[in-house]
Amino acid sequence: MSEPMVLPAVSLRTFEHRTLPVVLECAGHRRAELDQPGDGLPWGVGAVSEAVWTGASLGDVLRRAGIAGDAVEVVLRGADRGACEHPGIHSYARSLPIEKALHPDTLLAYEMNGEPIPVEHGGPVRAIVPGWYAMDSVKWLTSIRVVSRPFDGPFQAVDYRWREPGAPGPGTRIDRLSVHALITSPATGERLRPGPAIVRGAAWAGEIGVARVEVSLDGGAWEVVEIERRGVYARTLWQHEVELSPGIHRIAVRATDRRGATQPELPVPNPGGYCANAVHHIAVTVEEG
Repeated sequence: MSEPMVLPAVSLRTFEHRTLPVVLECAGHRRAELDQPGDGLPWGVGAVSEAVWTGASLGDVLRRAGIAGDAVEVVLRGADRGACEHPGIHSYARSLPIEKALHPDTLLAYEMNGEPIPVEHGGPVRAIVPGWYAMDSVKWLTSIRVVSRPFDGPFQAVDYRWREPGAPGPGTRIDRLSVHALITSPATGERLRPGPAIVRGAAWAGEIGVARVEVSLDGGAWEVVEIERRGVYARTLWQHEVELSPGIHRIAVRATDRRGATQPELPVPNPGGYCANAVHHIAVTVEEG
């Protein structure tokens, strides 16, 4: 076994840096919408964010330390440690396949929006794994280990697994973000005046990218929206004008990625309540002035 390389956090700044806008989405985002949401936190809409991250490529650091020829995964371990639903005391740790770990956009980040990463967001150093659900972007990094067999820590082998209801076994690892769009304005329950209204929102599809976003008013035909800004790892921002008459109206949005996958009408059932990316609906009330 080779000697471990000890790297002070400040030394990451000696590596070539990369700066990327990246969406981070909890795998349990919108879990509360499932009929059987599972045991995790009952997230509604909102367990997703975007920031601009700066750091060194994890691959550059690994190559500096040396990578064994039989390496299959890279284990990222954070400082958060304690008792949880799994027996014993555990540190939070996740592994990445060696190919993803060596991707130049997989970062050991030390800045968020141009400033040192606050502790509440995982500083001083955290992983940023663009295009994958946020549980892989391990916060408060303390160690990185290259391993020659699949990692079997509880947050990898038990949690964050996709399994059909009633299916045997632990299921398969969750990693890549599903295509997703949300309406951000107007808010559900908002009261509006009759006439034209601008609906705005965001969409994302991880590494694949968003191909199109569509809006439907009151169950009518889907209309392709105007894209204001496209992103790959970042949000795709969109807007669309609808004509509203007095009454209650339901507005829906869906996105399709570049491989043709479209958000489902309803969240797909699974015991963990993960990857809930159903068509997003809001309701607004339109009143005469």
